[in-house]
Amino acid sequence: MKILYDEISFLEEASVAALGMFDGVHIGHQELIRNAVTLAKSMNARSVVCTFDRHPLSVLRPERAPKPLLTLQQNLLKFERLGADYALVKAFTPEFAATEPEAYIRSLVEKMRVKAIVVGENYTFGAKGRGDADLIRRLAPELGYRALVVAPVMDGSVMASSTYVRALLAAGETAHAHRLLDIPANRG
Repeated sequence: MKILYDEISFLEEASVAALGMFDGVHIGHQELIRNAVTLAKSMNARSVVCTFDRHPLSVLRPERAPKPLLTLQQNLLKFERLGADYALVKAFTPEFAATEPEAYIRSLVEKMRVKAIVVGENYTFGAKGRGDADLIRRLAPELGYRALVVAPVMDGSVMASSTYVRALLAAGETAHAHRLLDIPANRG
């Protein structure tokens, strides 16, 4: 897997972009990335997992920023194990946070020749979190990409999420959290 730090470094003919924070790459994130990898292969494109160098809240609301579940390096290794061709690691800055959602998607499509965008149902992005899965769907016909919105992966009656994994860890349910993060129980 190749790591990129800006969109213009992507030199392939076409991409399928999986968008998200991907903190910890829990079972829900894994499902989303697998969908992107499979779709990219079917479209003769390269799969690109688009993430950030830090949690957005560490810039937007530092007092509310969660502790990372895994390091960026550990997350990148998981992307590679899931079959991603590329990881785009964007620097999350105040300037980037102010990007309008439509402008961000247009830029990705133009610079990375995006043929499909894969997101989770509850994905939000762009200035003030105004972008969402519905916007990804609405822009698809105009910008010429396929939108794939992946349904949440459930753990019983609870949606697998980074927030849920953090709650399990805080409650001392390490084995359960590790199962959602797909970390072997015998790991030290």
